Amino acid sequence: MITVAAAVVAFAFWPALFGGGSLVSADIVATSAPFESYQPESFSLENGPGDPINIHAHWGTLAEDLRAGDFTWWNDDLAAGQPTLKAGAPVFNTLYLAAPSWYAPGLVAAVRALVAIGLAFGFLRAHGLHRLSALVGGLAFGFSGFMVGWMNWPHSSVAALAPGLLWAIERALRDPKPWRAVPLGAVVALMVWANFPSVTIYVLVGAVAYAAVRGLQEWRADGGTRWAVPRVTVGIGAVVLVLLLAGPHLIGFSDYVDWADTSHRVGNPDDSSAGIGYLLTAVAPAIWGSDAVGAAWFGEGNWVEYNAHVGASVLALAVLGLVSGVRSGPGRRRSLAVALALVAGLGVLIAYVGGPLAVALGDLTGSQGGLMTRAKVLWSLGIALGAALGVERLLETPSHRTRRDTAAAAAVIALAGLALLPSAFDWLDAARAAGAFRTSLAVSTVPVIALTATVGLVVARGRGRVSAAMAGWGLIVVVGVELLSFAMPVPTIVSRDERLQSTPAHEEVATLLDPGERLAGEGRTFFPSTTQLFGIDDARGQLLKSAGYQELLRSLDPDMLRVTGGGTPTYPNVTEGIDPTSPVWDALGVGVWAQAPDSIPVGPRVSPGVGVAEADPSIQAIRGTTEVPSDGLRGVLIEIDPVVGGFIDVTVRTTDGPRQVRRWVEPHDAGLFSVPVLGENLLAGSEVKVTVRAPRNTLTVQTDDAGELPVGTISGGDGLSLVRIGDVLLYDRAVSAVRLVDHVIVENSARESARLVAAGQATVDRDVGIASSPIESNLEVLATSFDHDRITVELVAESPALLIVSQSYYPGWRAEVDGAAAPVVVANSAFIGVPVAAGSQTVVLRFRPTHLGVSLWMLLGGVVLSSALLLDGRRRGHLRSAVDPGR
Repeated sequence: MITVAAAVVAFAFWPALFGGGSLVSADIVATSAPFESYQPESFSLENGPGDPINIHAHWGTLAEDLRAGDFTWWNDDLAAGQPTLKAGAPVFNTLYLAAPSWYAPGLVAAVRALVAIGLAFGFLRAHGLHRLSALVGGLAFGFSGFMVGWMNWPHSSVAALAPGLLWAIERALRDPKPWRAVPLGAVVALMVWANFPSVTIYVLVGAVAYAAVRGLQEWRADGGTRWAVPRVTVGIGAVVLVLLLAGPHLIGFSDYVDWADTSHRVGNPDDSSAGIGYLLTAVAPAIWGSDAVGAAWFGEGNWVEYNAHVGASVLALAVLGLVSGVRSGPGRRRSLAVALALVAGLGVLIAYVGGPLAVALGDLTGSQGGLMTRAKVLWSLGIALGAALGVERLLETPSHRTRRDTAAAAAVIALAGLALLPSAFDWLDAARAAGAFRTSLAVSTVPVIALTATVGLVVARGRGRVSAAMAGWGLIVVVGVELLSFAMPVPTIVSRDERLQSTPAHEEVATLLDPGERLAGEGRTFFPSTTQLFGIDDARGQLLKSAGYQELLRSLDPDMLRVTGGGTPTYPNVTEGIDPTSPVWDALGVGVWAQAPDSIPVGPRVSPGVGVAEADPSIQAIRGTTEVPSDGLRGVLIEIDPVVGGFIDVTVRTTDGPRQVRRWVEPHDAGLFSVPVLGENLLAGSEVKVTVRAPRNTLTVQTDDAGELPVGTISGGDGLSLVRIGDVLLYDRAVSAVRLVDHVIVENSARESARLVAAGQATVDRDVGIASSPIESNLEVLATSFDHDRITVELVAESPALLIVSQSYYPGWRAEVDGAAAPVVVANSAFIGVPVAAGSQTVVLRFRPTHLGVSLWMLLGGVVLSSALLLDGRRRGHLRSAVDPGR
């Protein structure tokens, strides 16, 4: 059966596994540099699939370093650096070591799905279920909405292990030998390492509920007075193993949370549920709109967050299985059905219904945009495993009881439908108002067909008209087809030619950046996940940042990190027109600035003169002249007034030759039209000729008394140098990632410190004996070396000074000045500062995670204890297959 599961997974991920394509997010594809170079023809902001896939680019670069024997504790290729293991170490991501970066995301996603299926299969087999039943349960969970929606995110790395946790609990309840603590502790430790605490907490809550129900039944069946002692002992052993095996990550995670600004994640509303209306998506995933498989979104929120999809066929089988299990009489089957129903019910209660439990868990897990919808992992798990019970009931010999169970299940479904009827009417009103009624229904035809086929097989089997094998395999086909029709369109699998790869723009940025410098720019001209693939540090990042780092960004634009401003606290939106010469970018170590190709180049402007008449460049070319400004030419400006959408052709001729731009304009594009020019080297005063052409009725331009085109200019002289035009505008910034200053202002408030930095001041969080006003001493950085965990700076200072290195201040950095320990302070709100005395000195900065020795000893202790327990179990002959003998 696992072979069948593997074949289904291989089919689902065929383009990524065997077709030479990459499994990536479409928004990553559409926004990677050079601008729009990977944008699929069908992509638009309205129909793009959002971000169902996150390729976690740092795993590619980390794997390359490991293969080269160059492991480092500090990763300096995103937002001024962060610990290498800041995102934990999901066991699935070890596959990056065995595959190229473009291939690994698809491989990891496929293996994760297969593991989820396999663990669910093993858990169900441990309950004595038939292989066909167990396979349905495995497929239902592996391709559930939660696993597919959060594919390649840590959410699914945690969830894939959830059936394994239930399996380990089940074996520990029935056979509480000491070695049973090992799989129990190991699977929880792996969840912790996968690094998504809220999903881990939800899974643990469901596991506790499962253990309570199943434990009560086992205790009643056993009847022994000392029943609990060995089981509690196993549980305590598992907790000890979790603390030891996951200790390094727990310590590092604690440091990271203390360092990062997570204020946006606190302050849950009293009730953070999504609302039961979204339960309609359990069977019709596009009913509220799906940016991947259905109509354009017309509901509120985010499809991945809200969607409750499990499949109509799976849900029907689950109701049958849980109802028949509860009606089966005392025993393991009933307690299993009750436990799974409780797990699924908790998921619905927390994620969609809300109430006191959701509020309590919200305080524990922290805000997720005001939602608790990630608790639907429990809903997906309970329903998927419950579906296996439904298939198992159908595989048994048909009887009157089979028909009664079917009738009872139908009654439950009818009651649930009545409860959701108001939500259905709400959907109907919203769909009609949005004009999405027919489209949403059309994309829900597969669930209707699957439900019809499931009901047909259930009825036929109940009447004895199909064999058990035919019913089982038929349901596997129905469930597989329905779930794959939902799952396969969600991942974005780009072709061999479209997959992410280094481009000339990436390569030029990498060449321009000196060690320690980073890239920044407007909007999403370069996407941080793509730049990280090629070792380019992006100052915008896509991760949690320190409070000081965020305040530096807010000092540039208070809305940069707000959703209303187009950004988030983890991924700022640098708006068009922001000042790229601000001292904040110097503090951030930004050495290259990027802009979209159709934006107006940065620099001092001379506006075009005011025209006295209008001319149509479709009748004849309109020409104008200007001169190269004293600081060189960075671009020319003309005024246009579009009539309808169309192309405009502008040619700029200088002594370096012609530069021609063709660009589509819309009627709302009236105003300044710019053409960037690499002309900062041109002789001041030399002539510049501009020619404008356009199709008939596209636009008009102003002309002066002589009938010529008024032309404005953009010049340099602002500390930037335009070095690339075309696919993306790149500017080289005069900045150094390492600076010496002889005066600082002491300020420990992150916000006030950022304000001072924006005004051109250097700050430090505590007094280090350096003057607060300039003393004009001679300061010189002679040489620098950046080597991940080690930064070396040779310098000369005439007076006491502060060395500022634009790497994030983080617990674990240590400094030595000429071999003697020196303090490390917070400089410029977020970065490393080292006070130095007068004279020639060598400063060495090293990073090691805090409590590294203790962490490694804990991990070693956990491995030794696990090995000892397993060896003891083997010596005593206790280790046996976790699957009960059966069919």
